[in-house]
Amino acid sequence: MSAPRVKICGLTTPDDAALAVSLGADFAGVIFAESPRRVDTARAALIRAAVPSALLVGVFRDPSMNEVVDAVRAADLDLLQFHGQESPAFCDEALAKTGRPIIKVFNSNRVPGVAQLAAYTTTSYFLFDTSKDDSLPPAARLHDVATIRGLGFRVFLAGGLTPESVRHAVAATRPFAVDVCRGVERAPGVKDPAALERFMAEVRA
Repeated sequence: MSAPRVKICGLTTPDDAALAVSLGADFAGVIFAESPRRVDTARAALIRAAVPSALLVGVFRDPSMNEVVDAVRAADLDLLQFHGQESPAFCDEALAKTGRPIIKVFNSNRVPGVAQLAAYTTTSYFLFDTSKDDSLPPAARLHDVATIRGLGFRVFLAGGLTPESVRHAVAATRPFAVDVCRGVERAPGVKDPAALERFMAEVRA
């Protein structure tokens, strides 16, 4: 099994972004939604300049279309990640207006059904966050993701991943990519170089 791609999210500084990419991260994520890790477009543009070879992902939650278009122009985003209630029609319009592939996020303890996913006809990737409801055992959440992955969807796996847990999560789900934020931080928005290095080593193991 080939190793999944890696997205390091919640980047707030050019130095952290450059370190993540130097260690092998494929995607660098910047958050425009409400978050302790939120950046404005000017900061995102600085991060873009620091990692010209990486795929820069802009993370949004129920944005206006103008916000999305402006961020793409200002920071030269490569992909758009939508964490809110964005409809298939909104994703279609975002793709049409920006030309950027879409990652649609589902934050639930059980992943949606195939029919719901299939409605997102122009969405390139789905991200499933398995940490939002601790009432369901982690193994069951991973099983649901693995099922969707087995149907051919390109899946990003997120939710509580750490250097200690990522190898098991990858083996259980075989995702297209893993997405980590807090699991490699020493403070909100401040990455821990040692944790980043361990995380990448575990993913590639």
